[in-house]
Amino acid sequence: SGDEWGPSQPISGDHWPAPDAADLTVGAGPPLSSLQPGPAGPPPIGPPLPSEPPRQVFVPAPEELGDPAVDDRLPPFLPDPEPAAALPMAHGPAPAPRPPAARPHRIDRRRLAVVYDIEGPRVRLGVAWFVGAMLATLISPFTAAAVYAVAAGLAGRQIARAWGITNWQADMAAGLAGVPVIAALGGTPMLVGTLGVAAVAAVGSSLAPDGARMRGPGGRLAAAGILCLTAVPAIGCGAFVLVRQDSVIAAVVLLALASAYEAADYIVGSGASNPLEGPLAGITTATLIALPLAQLLVEPFDTAGVALLAFAALAYPFGQILASAVLPGAGAPASALRRIDTLLLLAPLWAVAAGAI
Repeated sequence: SGDEWGPSQPISGDHWPAPDAADLTVGAGPPLSSLQPGPAGPPPIGPPLPSEPPRQVFVPAPEELGDPAVDDRLPPFLPDPEPAAALPMAHGPAPAPRPPAARPHRIDRRRLAVVYDIEGPRVRLGVAWFVGAMLATLISPFTAAAVYAVAAGLAGRQIARAWGITNWQADMAAGLAGVPVIAALGGTPMLVGTLGVAAVAAVGSSLAPDGARMRGPGGRLAAAGILCLTAVPAIGCGAFVLVRQDSVIAAVVLLALASAYEAADYIVGSGASNPLEGPLAGITTATLIALPLAQLLVEPFDTAGVALLAFAALAYPFGQILASAVLPGAGAPASALRRIDTLLLLAPLWAVAAGAI
């Protein structure tokens, strides 16, 4: 009431009590301890002086803090990285699935053996070779020489590659084995002379700066020997051309008997448990086919007689063994050589029996 505060007086700064310095607060106005009723009148009426706004502190939620025991090096406020967006699929057909890995081929390291390659369409390739060789034999000696020259050249190159000589020497080996077969069209002297030239060329190529097979004094001798081995297919194929030059019937009988032996040997020997079943099956089959021809005195049995059957029975498998002997291992890859290996000894024998040599 007015009695407590005294008579009404105008409010001025003179009626404010002197504040204590200890009670002063920045921006808080006069201390409450100084606002005592007295004759000076009531406290001032009006809005308080402006003060500093309170500070806001961000406190993250507990689930955003993470586990400091896992990794305390990163601040807890970083959001989880977004997963990388998947790359857009390329337009077009889906890539074809990879074919199953080929079964590893175990290489036969025996030096002398009759081997059977069962990977791939071997039967169809054998039939195709027989048909092509038979047609070439029936047409003319030139077509027969062309077919067997290609086969001998491929076989010579495969022998060289199996021994690991240089590429240019392997290409040269194809010529050393193929050219004498063509030269056989000129007769036995041409075949023998060309084989001699091939031997000289083999020795000369080993003297080239990079012609050595290996380091050391025996490297060049080894290279010369390998190149001479590549001419072995030319002996069998050249002898076949000589037979064809002398008699088409003798050449057809030779090819038929060799093919019969190879077919029976492959069918039986590829699944046999011992190395004798295949050659024995081949010898039996070829002999059963040749026996009626010998009784009918079909060339060359008209001059050689039935005794040729016994010599042929030995020549069939030993030609295969000779093919293994010119390779570093019986299982070395040489498909062209295996296609003509039966003729390596059988064809020269047939040429002698037919009187072509």
